[in-house]
Amino acid sequence: MHMPRAASLALIVPVLLLQGCLALTPDGSASVIETLATADNALERGDLEQARAGYEKAIARSPTLVSPHFQLGIIAYSRGDDQAAINRFEAALARDPGHVLATYNLAVVHLQQARSLLDRHERLAPVSAGRPALIEIRHAIGALGRSPSAARE
Repeated sequence: MHMPRAASLALIVPVLLLQGCLALTPDGSASVIETLATADNALERGDLEQARAGYEKAIARSPTLVSPHFQLGIIAYSRGDDQAAINRFEAALARDPGHVLATYNLAVVHLQQARSLLDRHERLAPVSAGRPALIEIRHAIGALGRSPSAARE
């Protein structure tokens, strides 16, 4: 799967252990677990649109699930839609405040936004951006990106 922006995000394909969801529903449609499995397979193949549609369908059928929100955050970030990624990671955290990867990925998106804003500030106000305190902030934020494995520990 080729998702260049997702390289810094912690990408997982969830394994759901939901009892009673493996069969078809009474109306013959796929169960939520099957819908998620299809979406996960699409994501693994790099078919982001099919994956997105599957995760959206799973959310429509079972809004309390965490994983489809998380995976939609991954997809949004890989497409460069930071605000949608933030919204999805926050939705995952609203359902599971202890979701470690959603927390990490939310921090990564905010870090990318902070870098972008600081770069913009430096272009708009180079004299102000040259103040020692702001230089220290830019260096500190830059250092965070040098060792992604250290940030996950």
